[in-house]
Amino acid sequence: MKANFHFQRFTLQLLAGAGLLALLSTSAAAATSADEASLAFDKELLPVLQDRCMDCHDAEMKKGDVDFDLLLKPGSLRHDIRLWGKVREQLRAGTMPPKPKPPLDPAQRDTMLRWIQRNEEAVLTMPATQPGPARTRRLNREEYGNTLRDLLGIAKRPGDGFPADGAGGEGFANSADTLMLSPLLIEKYLDAAGAAIKEVWERRELRTRLLAPVTSDKLPPDKGAELALRPFLLRAYRRPPTEDDVQALLGVFRQTWQRQPNWDEAMRTMFKAALVTPKFLFIEDTPHANAKEPRRLDSFEMASRLSYLLWSSMPDDELLKLAGEDKLQDDAVLEAQVRRMLADGKAQAFTKDFAGQWLRFGEVFNSVDPDRRHAPDFNGELRQAMYDEIFAFSDQLLRKNGRVLDFLDSDYTFLNERLAKVYEVPGVQGKDMRQVNLPNNRRGGITSMAAILAYTSYPQRTSPVLRGKWILEQLLGTPPPPPPPNVGLLPEDKKAVMATTVRQRLEAHRNKAVCAGCHARLDPPGFALENFDIIGKWRDSDNGKPIDAAGTMTGGRNFATPAEFRRLLLEDKALFVRSLCTRLLGYATGRSVELHDQPTLLRLEKVLRDSDYRSEPLLIALVKSVPFRSRL
Repeated sequence: MKANFHFQRFTLQLLAGAGLLALLSTSAAAATSADEASLAFDKELLPVLQDRCMDCHDAEMKKGDVDFDLLLKPGSLRHDIRLWGKVREQLRAGTMPPKPKPPLDPAQRDTMLRWIQRNEEAVLTMPATQPGPARTRRLNREEYGNTLRDLLGIAKRPGDGFPADGAGGEGFANSADTLMLSPLLIEKYLDAAGAAIKEVWERRELRTRLLAPVTSDKLPPDKGAELALRPFLLRAYRRPPTEDDVQALLGVFRQTWQRQPNWDEAMRTMFKAALVTPKFLFIEDTPHANAKEPRRLDSFEMASRLSYLLWSSMPDDELLKLAGEDKLQDDAVLEAQVRRMLADGKAQAFTKDFAGQWLRFGEVFNSVDPDRRHAPDFNGELRQAMYDEIFAFSDQLLRKNGRVLDFLDSDYTFLNERLAKVYEVPGVQGKDMRQVNLPNNRRGGITSMAAILAYTSYPQRTSPVLRGKWILEQLLGTPPPPPPPNVGLLPEDKKAVMATTVRQRLEAHRNKAVCAGCHARLDPPGFALENFDIIGKWRDSDNGKPIDAAGTMTGGRNFATPAEFRRLLLEDKALFVRSLCTRLLGYATGRSVELHDQPTLLRLEKVLRDSDYRSEPLLIALVKSVPFRSRL
């Protein structure tokens, strides 16, 4: 059977829509609020921008990739909360206008901050009318392995040897922008499908289950094949197959049977062919009549969206049954399914794939390799414990209706004996992870967890810059710009900084005018974690000199210890909430969060605040949102 038979329709699955901005519509109240904000922009904010900002941030200069010329005319671009969020943080940090230009006078600064807040209130009232462009995409490597597991019951993961999936969207490997199909991958899909079906045939119980609909060996060969194929395709395609779908694969069976009348061999070939069709390998390829108008997903599409969000796998029988009854349009049913699915062990995939990529803790297996001369306690067992701690902590918060502010600070963590020794927590025995109350306030939340501290260190020394960047980018959603060219770097080798502490070298580095702006934001959160060495052990000195963990955050807020720094993180919880909700919306939709998503984004933030920052109401609100349950 030729490969082009399996993939003749693949190119038809790769069409992408183009979403346009449509925020100011349908709601009179929303339109009034937006109009009022726009009028205030012209009257209050525009004069300040023209006076103090346009010389660097016009269409010609576009410093920091910010172009305020786009805002001269009324329109949706004026209401971009992510742009204004960046502006707000620069104002609070006192880094804009940059030195040596004189700062904004207090009245100008207050005018800008007041308008930014007023704009967010206006965007919150705008209707969410645009779901974003439809992006049909293939299963990523993790989803492919999980789907084969749940479809066939196999233990092996033949897709784990595929090339790594690139990160797109909001930094996740489920983005249609990066999940392309290459000739190499096509060949690997063929091999993987063959390996999967071979394992089914080698394990009698799996083969028996697959062929269970065939209740008699006296049926004509192709009739028996059809009886087994139809229920299989419902599950494999995550929707009822069309008659064309069924007949195409029965044609494969017949052709194989004609060459060699071996029923088992013909069945294996037919099932293998099913596993390389677009309807198995791609998500959301249902055709629709008018691709220019938004439409609500049908119930089978909703079943797949739910399952690949929370399980990174195919819908189970209950979801498919509800989809067949068209019940996944009902809000109460959706809520019940979210709770059921989170309680299922398969939802650990949500923790692994969402939290692991958002917080980057999976990198403990890929890029953490400390120099054993500086970290003699490190070994494979400790590496696994590092991962297990942050995984269990994140799983508790995301799957079990935890309070997500615990990511920033907490009085507990999850430890086993190996990691407890590193943390100097007594009374923990055995290899199993268990929730443990922390004996003091040295640690709390994920900034003091060994997986993060090791990932943001060099093999021989800590890095306040890497740690500060991780906090700004992953936790607070306020990434610093890339460093200017030829700015110079501190050496990674600890010998090169033996005469001083890393902090002293950094402070000398940021005295350069070209470095000062970024390092004013980068360094303080990194300094706050200097009491933790390259594997997360507490230390009081570096190179024989006392650790100085003090710093000053934006707005002149000082801290002297990691505990005081974490309290400041909690003061910045609005930034963390926006970062979390943005990442979650991007992960759920498999694309970047766009301007038309911003009313939804603000509503998700409000749900989180109104529910005492609990995760379950947030996830329920997400699956009921327009971007999640609709498409162009």
